[in-house]
Amino acid sequence: MKLFTNILPALWLVVTSASAVAAGPVYPTIDESIAKGDLADVRLHVAADPKSLNQGGRANSRPPLEQAVMRNKAEIALYLLEAGADPNTANASLRTPLHLAVDRNNPAVAAALLKAGAKPNVRDKDGWTPLHHAAAKNQLETAKAILAGGADPMTLSELGGTPLHEAAASGGAEIVRLFLDHKVDPKVVSKQGVTALDIAKQYKNQPAIDELSK
Repeated sequence: MKLFTNILPALWLVVTSASAVAAGPVYPTIDESIAKGDLADVRLHVAADPKSLNQGGRANSRPPLEQAVMRNKAEIALYLLEAGADPNTANASLRTPLHLAVDRNNPAVAAALLKAGAKPNVRDKDGWTPLHHAAAKNQLETAKAILAGGADPMTLSELGGTPLHEAAASGGAEIVRLFLDHKVDPKVVSKQGVTALDIAKQYKNQPAIDELSK
């Protein structure tokens, strides 16, 4: 009798777990699962419909990876990448998930995207690479992650500026030095006819002026 008493709870757990899997996802679309931050439910959606890995649950909705990065759901973004989500899908503004990781200042997600094959030098509709955006936002750790992932720091923006040009406007001494250490030429003249030092002086960014004047 005692044997049956011990077995019954275990059987109940097995039946309950099987019922949960058979029931499928809690939320009707993968979009909602991501919005709720429910990784387990995202997994169920992908298991039930592998195409949902790269397709949102509603017509014209953003790809799941883009949604996860935009919502700063890092754990879900990392899972989607491991499952094989395309890291290079671009939205209407030509912004890739890597651009969005910079928006969220998330170096861990940026590094994971690059490891999964994200192209680091793609320019968005504004003509900026992810590294230009990181420089403009003074995101030192994210910039380091992008550089470590293979970005070319001499890739020019649509206006012919290097990331150093953007760092010179609003970045601190560390990020300016980071680009100089990565051999970004401070003498590059943009299509607007200015160097990084010219911009630093224009914006009265003294730490950048000091670094660029050495």
